[in-house]
Amino acid sequence: MLLSQPEVTVARTAAEAIEGFGDGTDVTVVAGGTIVTPLVWNGRLRPGRALLLAPSALGGLDDGETALTVGATVSLARLAEVAPEPLASAAGIPDPEIRGQATVGGNLHVAGDLQPALLALGARVRSAGAGGERVEPVADYLARLRGEPRLVLSLEVERPRAGAWVEQRRRHSHTATVLTVAVARRQDGVHVAVGSLGELRPAVTCPSVERALAAGASPREAADAVADDVDAEDDSLASAWYRKRVLPVLVARALARLEEGA
Repeated sequence: MLLSQPEVTVARTAAEAIEGFGDGTDVTVVAGGTIVTPLVWNGRLRPGRALLLAPSALGGLDDGETALTVGATVSLARLAEVAPEPLASAAGIPDPEIRGQATVGGNLHVAGDLQPALLALGARVRSAGAGGERVEPVADYLARLRGEPRLVLSLEVERPRAGAWVEQRRRHSHTATVLTVAVARRQDGVHVAVGSLGELRPAVTCPSVERALAAGASPREAADAVADDVDAEDDSLASAWYRKRVLPVLVARALARLEEGA
């Protein structure tokens, strides 16, 4: 059976990327291709229009003293070299091929490992789509991710006082993480976020843990409050029951590492 070929636009500048994306209707964005390409080859995705982002299109990187601004097509490998913790560790996935090809914007959109680190750091997202460009906290961006097509242009992250990252991953390097925990000590206190709570389930912040810490709880005591913040699910990697049992241990470990690095 012959399949219709998608309309393909190659964007080599930010302006071309924004114009090609438009309002996001029926557009499949391809940058590193680590996610989209397998879906196309397996017949699970048949784009009507494809927007191919050249590395130069949104590949800017401003490594400032107090903040890091990184373009959407910057690779995870490059991000791992310059980002503060916990973002550096989140970007340093074990597979060197994926790490060198996958992009910041793509990882953000598929509930990848960057989400909890960006939440803990209070990152801001600059994006384009219907209504033009806007800048907003990553938490607000993720809350609207499913219902509003947006093209990530860049991310801005202020450097924290300290940060820590803990993950549970199966031994094979191609396997996704079972659980991830990101913590950051910012000017206004300690911030905690967790991810890999289920297939395509976005990362979440942990306000109950943060309040417990602010009230003087130990890392172990505060970590137990994570049960009030998360709603895990079953998937091919782990059950919701397993995730809920293991997560307090990982949160306590991350908070202990934060104290060591503070």
